[in-house]
Amino acid sequence: MSTRDDLDASGRLLLLRHGQGMLGTEDYDRLSESGRRQSTLLGERLGAELEVGWAAWSGSLRRHRQTLESLEVNGAAFIDPKLNEYRVDQLMQSALAQASELRLEVPEQHAFADPVAFLETFLAWFPNVLDHWQSGRLVDAANGTWAAFRVRALAPVNAWKQELQQGRNVVVVTSAGIISTIVSDLLGRGLAWQRELNVSLYNASVTELSLDAGASWRLERINCVSHLEPHDLVTLA
Repeated sequence: MSTRDDLDASGRLLLLRHGQGMLGTEDYDRLSESGRRQSTLLGERLGAELEVGWAAWSGSLRRHRQTLESLEVNGAAFIDPKLNEYRVDQLMQSALAQASELRLEVPEQHAFADPVAFLETFLAWFPNVLDHWQSGRLVDAANGTWAAFRVRALAPVNAWKQELQQGRNVVVVTSAGIISTIVSDLLGRGLAWQRELNVSLYNASVTELSLDAGASWRLERINCVSHLEPHDLVTLA
């Protein structure tokens, strides 16, 4: 984990993963009771860290907007569907349907009946699914191509960069797939690094980037959940 060793003219880009969703239910896209508490603690952390006047962005998914509600946003937030996550369920369904031709090993069937109990199983398996999608071997009509998703995820970055260069902070509420894609691309990391970050980002975590004097991206901290640890609220899904 990195910290801000020095302060310069650049603003801070804070990428926040949403609070815990309703894993194992028919509608994951809403915060659980723990997710709401996580979001409240996240809001308290931002309130202590940031001065007023920061720019807020969010995906349009319900879990994004519910997390955003816990942040003390001054003025309107920019709701951008480009910051919405890919459909994990659809990607897994496509992987299962094509597993034989892809020679992709899959978890035992009973794991799919209880994703909460077998979360670690899915987190270990999912990078393989992403690898097949990113390489173009896995075809998924619901999500389209990885290349198109990457372009969508990176689309708002130039606007954020302009805000940062004016010394303004930017707070973004989104999902693990978007955050890992943005961070790996801006830092020049490979797809293997992106896949591992994708499945390791905690709910309501803080990842921070800034610009150095040469306008290159710099990682300040990643997947920080110190605001959740005293409350035993660190979760992955």
